Amino acid sequence: MGYYVRKILGFIVTLFLVSVITFLVFQILPGDPALVILGVDADPVQIEALQRTMHVDEPVVERYVSWVGSALHGNLGISFRYQKPVSGIIADCFSVTALLALFTLVLTILIGLPIGIWLAKHDKAKYIVPFSLVSQLGVSIPSFCMGILLISIFTVKLRWFPSLGFTPWSQNPLACIKGLFLPSFSLSLGTSAVLIRYLRVSIISEQKLDYVRTARSKGLDENTVLQRHVLRNSLIPVITIFGMLVADVLGGSIIIENVFSLPGIGKLIATSIATRDLPLIQGLVMYLACIVVVCNASVDLLYSLIDPRIRLL
Repeated sequence: MGYYVRKILGFIVTLFLVSVITFLVFQILPGDPALVILGVDADPVQIEALQRTMHVDEPVVERYVSWVGSALHGNLGISFRYQKPVSGIIADCFSVTALLALFTLVLTILIGLPIGIWLAKHDKAKYIVPFSLVSQLGVSIPSFCMGILLISIFTVKLRWFPSLGFTPWSQNPLACIKGLFLPSFSLSLGTSAVLIRYLRVSIISEQKLDYVRTARSKGLDENTVLQRHVLRNSLIPVITIFGMLVADVLGGSIIIENVFSLPGIGKLIATSIATRDLPLIQGLVMYLACIVVVCNASVDLLYSLIDPRIRLL
């Protein structure tokens, strides 16, 4: 129980520190938010009235407490650009990014796990060299380059998949899958290559330990040793990498979402920065912080389930 209490306390403290730093950073940025909204040619009376509405004239501590209290109730302010609640804008874009992340992670598991295990089992064979080179290329080539290549093949030449736009799942599931296949496949080639490399190294390292030699000496075949003993212990470092990949994908792929014109978190980040939409940027920073902290907490929970000894540390 103490293990989980420490993790929950760490979760709360991390979010608190992120909220403080985020709020203070946006307070010291140059420029007046009222001028950003109304423009430099606005009437001074209007600017002053808007400043009072935005509580700019209040002390920093009071503004922080008010902002945190509103955030805990789901109110992250009003976007300068869209004139809509920030929480609603993020929620709309999150549905797109969540589907993209889901497809990407499914493809990552389907590609990375079997290939990583197969490469580890045949580590000494010469015929695996081309597969190792392909995995290195997947790590080296940026996802947006792979996306452009896939568009030229599957959209321009074969005309199998669209290259732009997004169709909600509720309207047309098949069109949604087709629209998200190319961007998710572009991302999964890189993430699966990372998963393959870490899984292969982890399995090879575990196979050299004494308990594996003991299992083999008892007459167990290689597949049984791999499935019952090696894989479970090999997954611990792999889960760390997978948790980082989940946080990265859910954080929104700025370039990929702009390449394929997807209305997700990544494109929203780029738009909010370009338009200096401070409330929206502030809300997005807190969203990204929550995603990273939740993913790390989930990884720690999986650690304790896979290896109960971790709870004793």
